[in-house]
Amino acid sequence: MSSEVVIVPQELEKQLIERFRSGDSYALATLFESYSKRLFWVAFNILRNYDDALDAVQETFIRILNAISRFDTSKRFYTWACQIIINLCVDKKRRISGVRAAVSLEDVGLPPARQDPSEDGLSQNEKRNRVFTVMGKMPESYRTVLILREMEGLGCKEISEMLATTHATIRWRLHRARRLFRRIWEKEFGKES
Repeated sequence: MSSEVVIVPQELEKQLIERFRSGDSYALATLFESYSKRLFWVAFNILRNYDDALDAVQETFIRILNAISRFDTSKRFYTWACQIIINLCVDKKRRISGVRAAVSLEDVGLPPARQDPSEDGLSQNEKRNRVFTVMGKMPESYRTVLILREMEGLGCKEISEMLATTHATIRWRLHRARRLFRRIWEKEFGKES
């Protein structure tokens, strides 16, 4: 997977999809390189397991290969791919009988955090660990919306399309998710953290 996140303009996505449909396998590889890292982090935040997240990205692109002829190019490719990976992850979580231990952030190859402590004395890495701890304690429906909005930067309308629900429902879940996140954070780390 590429080390940087690339956002492909929708018009270029459309051209790449049309080229792939015409037999240019490099076109889909370009989309894979552009979005695989973002999709990995969506999967990892849902599944909490490095290998399962990698498998989900691979399975997502296999499904994309099988359904690319039916894809509506007036929609965003990333939105479609994200919807596929979320559905795969939710299905996988339902099938997993036991809960696996979360992988440490050092194991997943996050970019090196700055070593300068912040105002409250926590390193970026420690804050990241705390965020993952809190997210891991949230119900999946809230965690998914929060990941897509706050970590992926997607709008509520786009999230509602991905999750096949209404815009109002997403806004409500996001509001509840933020309140729940704050409540868990304060319980785990106090108000000053």
